[in-house]
Amino acid sequence: MKQGLGWLLAAIFMVTLASCGADGQQDSGWLLGKWELAYNPENDDDDALIFDSDDTVTVLAEKGGKMQGTYQYVGNQVRIALPTSRQTINVEFEVSSDHSKLIYKSGAYYMKQ
Repeated sequence: MKQGLGWLLAAIFMVTLASCGADGQQDSGWLLGKWELAYNPENDDDDALIFDSDDTVTVLAEKGGKMQGTYQYVGNQVRIALPTSRQTINVEFEVSSDHSKLIYKSGAYYMKQ
């Protein structure tokens, strides 16, 4: 009986692990589309984020600039990597429990439009 339970638990673990994908990334369908800065306590640039289904993200700057990179949704975080000529800029957002906000460490947050 104990051996059967052990195999069952191992099988459940493997199915759960496989459903997360090879890199632990979760389903990010809710994330796709345009997100705009809704709250900005530091009053710096207003910008927007556009998430695409191929795991790419575009940052649209207030003054017309644009950067492209990649994103991952893992746990309750969205991680963005924006390569530049000198370095890669890594940005992390906490995802609100209802998926309505992407919250930056300063308290600024984006909401889907």
